[in-house]
Amino acid sequence: MRLMNLSAAVIFTMLALTPVYSQTYAPAVTMAVTTPDGQTQELIARESSTATLKLKDGSEYLLRPTVLDEPFSKVTIAIFKSDSTPLGEVQVVKGKPAVDSKTTPAFKIAVKSIELQKKTS
Repeated sequence: MRLMNLSAAVIFTMLALTPVYSQTYAPAVTMAVTTPDGQTQELIARESSTATLKLKDGSEYLLRPTVLDEPFSKVTIAIFKSDSTPLGEVQVVKGKPAVDSKTTPAFKIAVKSIELQKKTS
């Protein structure tokens, strides 16, 4: 019984301390986004965070990448209006040609790189 209590205490302590000592990493995704007017902007966003795309007319869109695989090559990029209204998403492979979004307005999105960086928050 004493051994069981000791084991339970050790397991509880390990579980309680795990978040403090674990390191969380979020890859930074570098995207080349071509807007409907033909301008290309380079945007960088960490996985599951957003990057803001500003058009010449002042409208803003948010792009949120989600890395789908461990070698960091396949990404789903969700596209939102600045008020967080979802417009659609595209699947892009790093280093491959740009993919046309089926959104209005339409964008061409290519992923230039995916780099592992330590997440700060």
